[in-house]
Amino acid sequence: MLKIRIAGIEELFLSSEREFKIERENLVLIYSFSNLPDSSGVLLRVSIRNEDPSPKKVGKIDLIEIQDVSEPVYYNNWQSWFPFKAYWERPLVDSFVQYADSQGISLFAASPIPELLRKGQRPSDYFIATDELLVGFVSNQFTHQYFLWDDETLSIIGSVDLFGTELASGESIELEEMVILGNKSLWTMLEKYADLIKQSNEVEFNEFEGIGWCSWYHYFTDITFDELSKNVKLLAEIRDREKIDYRLVQLDDGYEKEIGDWLTTNSKFPDLKEIASEIRGKGFKAGLWIAPFSASESSRLFNEHKEWFVKNSDGNPRVAYRNWNKQIFALDTTNPEVLLHLERLIKTIRSYGFDYLKIDFLFAGAIPGGRFNEFLTPVEAYRSGMQTIRAAAGDDCFILGCGAPLLPSVGYVDGMRIGSDTAPEWNGETMDIGVPSARYSLRNAYTRSFMHRRLWLNDPDTIVLRNCGLTEEEKRVFALSVGLLDGMMLTSDDMSQVGRDGISLLMEAMQLRGGEPRVFLDGMNGVFATCTRNAPVYDVTSFVNLNDTPRHSIKLKKMYQDWSGVIPSVMEVELPPRSIWIEKREAREGLE
Repeated sequence: MLKIRIAGIEELFLSSEREFKIERENLVLIYSFSNLPDSSGVLLRVSIRNEDPSPKKVGKIDLIEIQDVSEPVYYNNWQSWFPFKAYWERPLVDSFVQYADSQGISLFAASPIPELLRKGQRPSDYFIATDELLVGFVSNQFTHQYFLWDDETLSIIGSVDLFGTELASGESIELEEMVILGNKSLWTMLEKYADLIKQSNEVEFNEFEGIGWCSWYHYFTDITFDELSKNVKLLAEIRDREKIDYRLVQLDDGYEKEIGDWLTTNSKFPDLKEIASEIRGKGFKAGLWIAPFSASESSRLFNEHKEWFVKNSDGNPRVAYRNWNKQIFALDTTNPEVLLHLERLIKTIRSYGFDYLKIDFLFAGAIPGGRFNEFLTPVEAYRSGMQTIRAAAGDDCFILGCGAPLLPSVGYVDGMRIGSDTAPEWNGETMDIGVPSARYSLRNAYTRSFMHRRLWLNDPDTIVLRNCGLTEEEKRVFALSVGLLDGMMLTSDDMSQVGRDGISLLMEAMQLRGGEPRVFLDGMNGVFATCTRNAPVYDVTSFVNLNDTPRHSIKLKKMYQDWSGVIPSVMEVELPPRSIWIEKREAREGLE
């Protein structure tokens, strides 16, 4: 039986509305519990008041302890690329830190509090779950929220970091609300949690219509204007000949002169206005990739405005991460001049004819450090930047977030990458730390499926159709998973290399779209049961095996049929490695 404990309170009953006051070092914490309207859980509000006669800076505060925790424990990382998955023992950190250091990978990508990682602690950010309980925050306005599991004491500590927020004597501050859910299945708790986030943040988003094409996973930074133009023409031909609803062409990294100098193209491209015109001329929406909070050490933006960047304690710009064989710095979005720069940047790109923006490496905007406004936390700084981008882009622009802190992005993006980059190879043996991998990208598409159409539209990353390092079955696993999970659907190939088999696979995946998916998580990070209902073409019961070993005798449970309405033709399923099994029913059969 799980127990919730708060230091200073002997007994805590969550079945009734109660309020408690606790004193900690001249701080008074006021806990207020209230039942959710449908009695599915409890909301917790905590306010902090400074009782000291002097101002006091507030950093980390432990809020609750969950005792008698049994595995598996489901951990969520703070940003897009890193895992949400089950652990059967406390996740090890030392090997990851050593690998990151050896490869020059910034720990800021993994946590805004990297000192936790260096202490051997890996947090679950925003929420944490077991098969019996889910505890999480329903908004993220200014603190960083995380949970630490100790598999020896069988406990979880839930904490917030206020990054040294100063409270004057007698001043109070109210933390973001936390919800405690229990006595339901894990997938039901996850869906309920996401519904509460949607309600709390009044989430709205634009629809992603049709299918898109992205340049990245074939050309990477070698894309040229000639190759882009070639693919625009081929996509128009395929759209008209095959009746495939391609609507978007998105140019990714490789057009810009420098990271940060987004309006200046390199020698391979004409200006952005001509690029957008080329795409729109064939009837497509034009999309563009930028990393709006990032600038390289060699960019004009950085060298002309070093005062615009987040700083180390010595006053010099802080390196946010390394990429493109360069040091990358993070814009300080508490600086009014930086916000004006972002506003002008986005409005200019929009004026050129781009209706879709993929904004990447967003975590850079939330790294800790010295800022123009020292009274704002990194989370507040990040949200200020995102609010500026959203307002400048306009309500009719589709914004896709990537490499983004998840909870503080809610309400600012229409779509969100919810896993690592995919790749034109399976890459399933690489360290699971957000590096490109078709396997890990797809794993997160399943585990974070509950976020789809609640927080935003999920982007599982692009389907690859051409002959490449993926086998035919691996390509099929990825494509059909994207379809049945109903996420954003884009492809990324040199379309001159996509044959009849690739087109047929895309059409098969398209027929699975539009349903309401449910993923029945059970602690297995590589095997997932998924069912869809209310789809326009097919309702589906499916199993996918992302592992390198087969799974035998997987049983068709009644709850799968209850969700999808699909009557199984077999009682058990054999799943070879890296494979997908699907049984489907024409949607109209359920209406007869």
